[in-house]
Amino acid sequence: MEIFLTFSNIKRTAMVIRPKQPFINWLIAIDPDMDPHPIVDDDNDIYLLPDYEEIKQMEQWLKKNFDLIFIDQMNNWYTNESVWVKNRTFRLFKEWFDYSLHTMIFDTLDTLIEKI
Repeated sequence: MEIFLTFSNIKRTAMVIRPKQPFINWLIAIDPDMDPHPIVDDDNDIYLLPDYEEIKQMEQWLKKNFDLIFIDQMNNWYTNESVWVKNRTFRLFKEWFDYSLHTMIFDTLDTLIEKI
């Protein structure tokens, strides 16, 4: 007897982001006593993006909106904007973060997705 599970496809795409060493260096420069490695090494953030069919479309979205993600990443650590990097470019974003883009997002639950 074969059992087939069917999960619902969420009408979003996703970007998984992981800070690289320059971001970690920035964190440590602000607070030398902090060790961010356990957090940034063990847990990646996931951002849901519009529903695109191709990675190329997602890359175009990211080129236009990278600063929103950059700001969010800094704000997750320090809400004081005076310590944030000022001249943020897409090139700097790619130097500070690894990311992967995913077009298929599946929901394994039958409950509504709740935003908090």
